[in-house]
Amino acid sequence: MAISGKEYFADSAISTFKLLKDAQGREAMEKNNTYYDVVELHDSVGLKRILVKITKSETDYVDSNATQSHFIVSTANIGDAKPGWKKEFPGTDIDYSSKVLIVHTEGKDQNEEDTYTQYSLMTGQKLMTYTYSPLSVLIVGDGRFMGYLSQQSATEKPDGFAIVSYVSRNEVIDKVKIKLTGSDTTLPTYTPELKMLVGLESGNTLSNEGKTVIMGHVSRGFTSKDINNFAMQINFTPSGSPTPITIGLPVRDDHIDLANATYDKKIFELSKCK
Repeated sequence: MAISGKEYFADSAISTFKLLKDAQGREAMEKNNTYYDVVELHDSVGLKRILVKITKSETDYVDSNATQSHFIVSTANIGDAKPGWKKEFPGTDIDYSSKVLIVHTEGKDQNEEDTYTQYSLMTGQKLMTYTYSPLSVLIVGDGRFMGYLSQQSATEKPDGFAIVSYVSRNEVIDKVKIKLTGSDTTLPTYTPELKMLVGLESGNTLSNEGKTVIMGHVSRGFTSKDINNFAMQINFTPSGSPTPITIGLPVRDDHIDLANATYDKKIFELSKCK
């Protein structure tokens, strides 16, 4: 149904399909599809509605299973029609259901894990890259995410044995570098078991098989002093041993509390990234 009225903002795009031959004579199919969505986000001022425009370009070679894809993502503030940010991302697919933009890249072989890079929908700022899946903290109007980047990442490698990131929807809060001391313990380089823990009588609850903390008692106008009483637990299974080796990273006042982290100092060195 058409609506009559004064237009103060508009955008349009054309989806295309091409069958072509490259310089080597190989046939390829090129598809470009654009779609739009509106996402509601909260900042210090209040509710904002962001128009998200996504163009996926995909090239498939007819004589193989090789597929190349990338995305162009741009945003605009619906309230004042001002343009936001625009970036191009190589990747397999994207998701923004958690009100952050997550670009997924598939591993090419058994030595590469699926890898995810997370960006702020509000600003386009890169927040973190992680392998496997993130741990999340649900807060009214906001959220926190913890990710582990292994050496088997398909896109970027950690500085050290691994990197743990702690971010909000719009800012990088902390990054912790995990290094090995050179002991005789051999640890796998893929992403270990990850889960969240919550303090007793903290008001925090766990869901999603221990992957998500729900802070239902924290109101929208929270401060850093309200973000407490949960921790990330990392469980490594060393070669030839059924007993896991664990790192515990508690969060205190909305930061990773490295001073009270639990780990074997004969095996690991932990430090904050600058």
